[in-house]
Amino acid sequence: MAETLAPKTPKPRRWWRILKRLLIAALLLLVIFVYGVLPYGFARLVTSAGTRPADRALTDTPATYGAPFQDVEFDTLDGIKISAWLLPSRDKKATIIFSHGLFRSRRELLERALDLWKAGYGALLYDSRNHGTSGAARVSLGYYERFDAEAAVRFLRDDIKTTDRLVLYGISMGAVTALMAAAETPEVAAVISDSAFLSFDDTIAHHIRVFLHLPAFPLANELRYFIERRANFDGNKLNALEAVKQIHAPVLFISGQRDKRMPPDITESLFNASDSPLKDLLIVDGAETAIHGHAFQADPKGYIDRVTRFLDAALAGREHSEKK
Repeated sequence: MAETLAPKTPKPRRWWRILKRLLIAALLLLVIFVYGVLPYGFARLVTSAGTRPADRALTDTPATYGAPFQDVEFDTLDGIKISAWLLPSRDKKATIIFSHGLFRSRRELLERALDLWKAGYGALLYDSRNHGTSGAARVSLGYYERFDAEAAVRFLRDDIKTTDRLVLYGISMGAVTALMAAAETPEVAAVISDSAFLSFDDTIAHHIRVFLHLPAFPLANELRYFIERRANFDGNKLNALEAVKQIHAPVLFISGQRDKRMPPDITESLFNASDSPLKDLLIVDGAETAIHGHAFQADPKGYIDRVTRFLDAALAGREHSEKK
């Protein structure tokens, strides 16, 4: 009988080659995930953003608090249907247009809008495109959203025929929306910007460092590319810092002291860039400000008092100039 040979044991060098190939393959997959799948997935999340489930579960309206209002709709220049609530102004003869943040809805700003309504100001609270009950669209972090705020101004002027002075008020993405719209809308009498970012490039780089603890390059380039392509806009033109330089109306800049996403130094940069003859800066401290955009929640009374003082001064000056 032929002698049965025992199987040969692979040499250690062969095992090392196999392990090295597996490590290289794993590294390539990691690179593809971090610099391909991850930025595309995040870009898809942002550009498809709508109102988060927690906010969709909310049912309060101005009527819940005894305030009269109308359900209204209007169209943007690019054909998006915007849904809103309109609360009439009283003795202040001014209406504030409220622009909410990403993943939220008009209800994010309802409480402060009611406080200002009680102080005599009218309010138009709308759902940004692809949020709440407004029409579907790709989200662009403020670039196309400025059309929503501008449409609100036209609606109040052309459809409602209001003679009120108009104020743009926004938070986070809505603050960038308000600043971008005000730069293109001279009839805006004042702007309130709460927790805005500086620019498209800056906020991408900043959020990568804050949330992923990674250097901005090259991941920021990948993320920017996918967001721009999905939302079809030029990120260079999404720049609140440049918009601020074009606004000649009074502007109030607000930030939370402990907000890591939009820290006070960003708000201070916007304030310093403004050439408005009447500008103000409010930095609110308190434990609640660790949550992005929660300056109001940290000190509701102090926040509203400061806003009303700013508006009283800003609109008094505007009214005086209009009467000349």
